[in-house]
Amino acid sequence: MAPNVELLQQKHNLDLHHAPTGLIDAKDIGTPDAHVSRDPNITRLTGKHPLNAETPIPLLMDHGFITPNSLHIVRNHGPVPQNQWDNHSITISGLVNKPVTITMDDILQLPSHTLPVTICCAGNRRKEQNMIKPSIGFSWGPGGVGTAYYTGVFLRDLINEVAGGLKPEALHICMEGNDNTAKGGYGTSITVNRAMSPEFDVLIAYKMNGEPLPYDHGYPVRCIVPGCIGGRSVKWLSKIEVSTQVSQNPFQNADNKVFPPTVLSADQATEENWWTNPDYSVYDLNVNGVVAAPYHGSKVALDDLNKNITLNGFAYGGSNRKVTRCEITLDDGKTWKLADIIDKKSEGDRYASEHYGYDKSKYPESYNQTRYWTWVHWSIEIPIADLLGVQEICLRCWNETNSVMPKDLNWSLMGMLNNCWYRVKLHLIRDPTLSLIFQHPTTLPGDTTQLGNTLPGWMEENQAEATAAASAAAPPKKTLFSADELKTFTLQEVEKHISEDDCWLIYDNLVYDCTPFLEAHPGGASSILLAAGTDCTEEFDAIHSQKAKDMLTDYLIGKLEVKRQASPPPTPPSEMDQVETTKSIDPSSGVVKSYFDPRKWKKLVLQKKEHMSATIRRFTFAIPQDVSQDCILSLPTGLHLFIKLPEDINDTSAKPKMVMRAYTPSKVNTRTIEFVIKVYFPFNSVPGGKLTTSLDQIRLGETVDFKGPVGEIQYLGDGEFNIHNKLYHDIDQIGMVAGGTGITPMWQLIQAALQDSVKRPFMSLIYCARSIDEIIFYKELKQLECDRLRVRLVLSEVPDDGSWTGGTGRFTMEELQQYLFPFSDSTSRLAFLCGPDPMLTHCCLPLLKEAYGDNFCANSVFTF
Repeated sequence: MAPNVELLQQKHNLDLHHAPTGLIDAKDIGTPDAHVSRDPNITRLTGKHPLNAETPIPLLMDHGFITPNSLHIVRNHGPVPQNQWDNHSITISGLVNKPVTITMDDILQLPSHTLPVTICCAGNRRKEQNMIKPSIGFSWGPGGVGTAYYTGVFLRDLINEVAGGLKPEALHICMEGNDNTAKGGYGTSITVNRAMSPEFDVLIAYKMNGEPLPYDHGYPVRCIVPGCIGGRSVKWLSKIEVSTQVSQNPFQNADNKVFPPTVLSADQATEENWWTNPDYSVYDLNVNGVVAAPYHGSKVALDDLNKNITLNGFAYGGSNRKVTRCEITLDDGKTWKLADIIDKKSEGDRYASEHYGYDKSKYPESYNQTRYWTWVHWSIEIPIADLLGVQEICLRCWNETNSVMPKDLNWSLMGMLNNCWYRVKLHLIRDPTLSLIFQHPTTLPGDTTQLGNTLPGWMEENQAEATAAASAAAPPKKTLFSADELKTFTLQEVEKHISEDDCWLIYDNLVYDCTPFLEAHPGGASSILLAAGTDCTEEFDAIHSQKAKDMLTDYLIGKLEVKRQASPPPTPPSEMDQVETTKSIDPSSGVVKSYFDPRKWKKLVLQKKEHMSATIRRFTFAIPQDVSQDCILSLPTGLHLFIKLPEDINDTSAKPKMVMRAYTPSKVNTRTIEFVIKVYFPFNSVPGGKLTTSLDQIRLGETVDFKGPVGEIQYLGDGEFNIHNKLYHDIDQIGMVAGGTGITPMWQLIQAALQDSVKRPFMSLIYCARSIDEIIFYKELKQLECDRLRVRLVLSEVPDDGSWTGGTGRFTMEELQQYLFPFSDSTSRLAFLCGPDPMLTHCCLPLLKEAYGDNFCANSVFTF
């Protein structure tokens, strides 16, 4: 193929070698996106990281047809990769005649095309659905949409010219980016018909509005699927695979679905197999529209009833279907007024031809007249006198198939494709003159009114009123005693009740006898016993939900005596002072003492942090240097420690909200301890792990609070276990199933059992991970494998070079029967599980029950 000199020159002129750079927002400093320049005017919807953002409606309208790159909608599922033009590549494989890996310069050899395309998230306007009933998606307002001119090559040209075309049996084209989310690279698929048809213009783009793609928008290359929801336009494109099946990427099934309203929860969707049903996947956008102006909170004086007021907004749709009309009603649909659709695209085309090199004339007029990949803007003037007595303004839009926005909202579990009438409420006020206030359905962070204060959306206001009414009408929460009847206990009295047979604790100055609940506690009795006899308010709030707090009522026995003091109490000793008082040892005794204390928080210093993958970290903590050398770190095999941190690591208030979780260390030395922990960054509709995201921001030299040990499974050595206070002797075989970072307790157990000198049990480990890069202790496990330890590794994604000899796909009955207990049969065997809850609940435990029966699972299968 001859070099495309013109495009190669453009590459150098535009400096396609680098993503556009600029100022780094302070919000991104200290996050994995600290290299990404972002406009502070965007509205962030899911905290600092990853970025999911929309444009404030006034800004969106101010910029007209073309949305600036810096203000364009962003939907990220994880950290933004730091790709480079010169070493980025795309692998094209599967049912093509010539599988190939191409570079970015290779793409420049093909004819380029520039297309205006509106990208819109399927969750746009989801907050309205969440006001009716929470979905499992975060709350988008109406600004999750933007339009840009994208430059690139058609996907059909790339496959035909570079990969030799498709094989006849090809049905789907699967694409994946090289981002590292909690589920791996984001991926999805579209049909061959859409991908290869000249009617659909699927583009492999490397420029956006005449510039190299910004990092947030897929630098250096992404797919653009016009007319589809934004979730089909894969960013940071690195893999194209042609297949007979839809994409097997986790996001294909776990995202972008519209289920019937009878599917009420993610658990129900899983149990009833809704996720894998392709009939509920979302591809094309539906017709939708928004009233932009008058903006939320705008005030219009009624000082001249002869003047007009201008309403305007935008509308969009999918499937290359033209938006044909936008209508306004002032009487809930009895009559309608037709708005003007403004030819903003012509303005956009002129600007793009002057600044982006867009050449509309290179395409035949039949092409230009049959492409409707972008939004339209609409406008209508209404006499202000017509608004007197009007309670709301409603918008509905139509497309060329006469599909129309429905009057009422249709709720679904994921909150996708909400396109009911857009309703703006009107309120008559006297402030100081007679005026109208315009109130939109929902608001987002930063929305303010012209009155200078925050006005909630009318749906938010309705929800708040309904909640208050329900709270007022609800019967009072049950209590065992009235406030006057509650017995008063002193702190000294509560501190005496610290045993398994007599366990009291304090929460919010009330005293509870939790002894009857010890056996039923999901975290085991030891978790409660750690707090026995103490005020556990902070720790309880750091772990438990409101449901758990409500359960406390059943165990209420009294209230704490609160002594009033005339003068302020003395300053309590610092945490380090407390450490000093507990570490003293008689030097003459020569006895060492464990630094950890199950009833006191101890500080450790972060000594080292290693990135084992995009989301997995190895943290090494050390005893503070000023603590006596007679104190050592020790932990029984199988037990774990609580870690406590502020939920917001930057909260410097006197009492920041805390979060606390239990983790099993991977290695314990006398003065240092290691934890391998997966950082759950926010992704998809999940907000992310509170503790892990805070822990990832801790800097070297800073301290973290630990308490323990705690746990119900302890290996005593020589085939003996203490599990839930029951001894298990002479265990011959130990079968283990681990997923992800669930390997850490297994790793601890394996190392301890291989050191046994009297009785060394046989062990087997089935370890499931997404990819070979996410197998923790891969080399170490291979080195330890011997005649007494068998290791079976199962990957969701295997290397392309054909070198993988382990299991592939999901954990199956075949894997279980062949590898869980691969040694000779024995009656003295136990199985241990540790991994993500869905894996254990929906896969491992059902398979174990089917293979070994309920009795075996009840008595011989345990979960860390």
